[in-house]
Amino acid sequence: METESEMIKPMIAEIAEEKLNADLERYKHSALELGASASEIIPGSYVSIDERVWMKCLAPRCPRAGETPNCPPYTPEPDFVRKALSKFGWAILFKTNVEPVEEYVPQRGGTTEQRRKVLLYHKKTAEIKYQIERMAYIDGYYFAMGFSGGSCKDYLCGGVICQFLDSGRCRFPLRAGPSMEAIGIDVFKLVKKVGWEAYPLMDKLDLAPCAISVGIVFIY
Repeated sequence: METESEMIKPMIAEIAEEKLNADLERYKHSALELGASASEIIPGSYVSIDERVWMKCLAPRCPRAGETPNCPPYTPEPDFVRKALSKFGWAILFKTNVEPVEEYVPQRGGTTEQRRKVLLYHKKTAEIKYQIERMAYIDGYYFAMGFSGGSCKDYLCGGVICQFLDSGRCRFPLRAGPSMEAIGIDVFKLVKKVGWEAYPLMDKLDLAPCAISVGIVFIY
């Protein structure tokens, strides 16, 4: 049986279009197998970085802003992110449905049990992101990187003080990371491009017919 080190492919600099297409299709289907409700291959140009998204973490201030290195104002500023992500030609976009929608409660509202439930959806999305990112890296796409939703402080560390800010040592260095919004990705605009429904979720959940948690992995 092959060891994991033996499975790792040589790092890819240039790749044949046929292989890339086959790999993208495999990652798309793997996301579904891992529990995503839907998954799509998208061109990198679909992704829009907007300074207003980054600022929405700060005005009005998200309860997690400044509490981890993966939340604004510590995350890279939008102009840097825009330049970095523009170098990717393709990505895998996926979502997990929150069903029923009543299970999604804004983290600054609701009971402890209700908040715990919504974090399970973000945790699931983050795990799919991690597995696809890892799969692509093993296949030789050494720049593969993914982003999901919610604060890693919540779905990985249960809301306790971020150890990285306290000591410089992250508890989950291979799994922790900024959300799509924390680096300025306009998620609403992106999901609309692939035909998915998304609604702002506030206190009046009866106004939203559905709720989703979204993740993306940039491949090549």
